[in-house]
Amino acid sequence: MIRELRIWWRLRPLVKQFQELSKMKFSVNVAIQMLALAAQGLNATIDLLPARGKFWAMVGLSAVQGIAAVLAHFANPDGTPAEAPYIKK
Repeated sequence: MIRELRIWWRLRPLVKQFQELSKMKFSVNVAIQMLALAAQGLNATIDLLPARGKFWAMVGLSAVQGIAAVLAHFANPDGTPAEAPYIKK
């Protein structure tokens, strides 16, 4: 139990930083998703990379889109945490 408390105490600043990063506004999410979508389309249609490179580019772009979607899932459109009620202004 004491070991877990020590680990939590050391990770607490990182958890607070992650909470600050997870405040994603709707417009930022849309921009990230649209840029990644365009990059996915270019990756599929233009032969800039070899086949293996195309695959890893697809995996990387999909990971970026997934992370952005998860972060946006936990935020209201104005960037406040999803636990707070959203009041459109």
